[in-house]
Amino acid sequence: MTEISTKKPFCVTIGAIELYCEKMTMSAETDVIVNPTVVGTPVRTNKCRKLTRLSFSGRVYNKDKPMIMAGLINNQNGSENLEIIYRNLRFVNCIITGFSATDGGEDFIELTINAATGASVYFIN
Repeated sequence: MTEISTKKPFCVTIGAIELYCEKMTMSAETDVIVNPTVVGTPVRTNKCRKLTRLSFSGRVYNKDKPMIMAGLINNQNGSENLEIIYRNLRFVNCIITGFSATDGGEDFIELTINAATGASVYFIN
């Protein structure tokens, strides 16, 4: 018989927000510039690393006024140089590119925060 394991959400620090993250996605791409030679053979002539895109979804708790957290992240939307710590990863010089908040009348809100960074990822021991 297979056992079902339950994962507890990880606490993520995004600027001044503590988000109990239930889902995180991270993606990055590099543009590769290719030009043909005289005989038509493709040759890579340049590359450009794009921003690393981050998305965190989970719950933010505030027993008395949970929507204050949505207001706080709204005021940080577009802010630069934020630090995000997720599990053993540290992202620096982040910019918040968007968010969505859902209030279900509980002592928490469901929050998705999208961010981006051009910096390297640091590993925390």
